[in-house]
Amino acid sequence: MIDREIVATRLSKLREALRHLVEIRSKPRQEYLASETDRALSEHYLRLALEAMLDIGSHLIAARGYRKPLQLREIPLVLAENGIIENDLARRLAEATGLRNRLVHGYTDIDYAMLFDALEKDLSDIGIFAVAVGQTVDEDQSE
Repeated sequence: MIDREIVATRLSKLREALRHLVEIRSKPRQEYLASETDRALSEHYLRLALEAMLDIGSHLIAARGYRKPLQLREIPLVLAENGIIENDLARRLAEATGLRNRLVHGYTDIDYAMLFDALEKDLSDIGIFAVAVGQTVDEDQSE
């Protein structure tokens, strides 16, 4: 059974991170690229949002007994296999997991122009994920 408290706590952290990211994203591109603070904050809050998303996904997978993902990037794919999120969204979130790995492990220098583009174009995917998870938790409680 899904632990509502675990999911609610993670969703709260995810939504808080998204709020900060939306604020950063609202700035003009050149202002963002020139601001070391905004660049660092975008890394931090995007990492927090992606970590919360993956934690929530892992919890749902374990609570519902879905197949265990072998890699973090499989978490959204497993959720899609089981109807929690749409397949296209799952593929985009799986790609975002690669960005999470670069942010966490510092494999390469971050391309901040690309990061800003991701904030402009793909940030809504994490919000869509949060809505789908909320619906799943509500359905789980009514069963």
